[in-house]
Parts: sequence; C-alpha cells; structure tokens
Amino acid sequence: MRATQALKYSRRSCVVRAMDPSMWRAIAEAVAPCCAILALGAVPFSLVFLNKHFKLKTRELELEAELHGRESQSRIRAMETRQLAMEGALQQLVNSLQHRSELTAPPPHAGPVEIGRPVLSIAPKE
Repeated sequence: MRATQALKYSRRSCVVRAMDPSMWRAIAEAVAPCCAILALGAVPFSLVFLNKHFKLKTRELELEAELHGRESQSRIRAMETRQLAMEGALQQLVNSLQHRSELTAPPPHAGPVEIGRPVLSIAPKE
C-alpha cells in the first residue's frame, strides 16, 4: 500500500496547476507600487544623467577639436617654412645658373662675323 501511495504522491507533484486568479491579483497589487516607485524615481535621475553625460561629451569634443586645430596649424606652419626654404634654394640655383650662362656667353660683336675668312688688319704707319 505504501508503494501505491508513493506513486500517487509523485504523480500529484508532477501535475502543474494554473495559479488562482486571486493569487495573480495579489502579486500584481504588491509589484505594481514597486514598479511605479522605480519608474518615477528613475526618470529624474536618468534625465539628469543624460544631461550631464551629453554636456561632458560636448566639452570633450570641443577640447579635441581645439587640440587638433592647434596641431594642424603647427603642421601648416612647418610646411610653409619648408616651402619657403625650398623656394629660397631654388632661387639661388636659378641665380647661379644665370650667372654661369652670362660667363659662358660669347662677348657681343659690333658686326656680323664671317666664318672661314681670315681677317687681317694692318694698321697704316704714320
């Protein structure tokens, strides 16, 4: 007889019964105020948090933009300095080439020169 009672007991424990509607109502009445308090308390805190968070992010972005602005300005200044140095070096090269071409150029002549005929000039005696 005990074996049959144990079998019936185990069968009873395996059966899932639906909760009574009054039990649902009692749980809802206990949980609803807690959820309302959490929601009403969390909204102001979340609004303050979001406000502070986005102000901080805005400030960080402003500082980062300022920093990158300084870096880019210094980079531009360095490039301009290099460009001026290169322009000066190129100008010196051009000047030296012009001076060299002036030295290697033939002297100016009074008239046309004929090539192939020897020019003999004998000065008359006085």
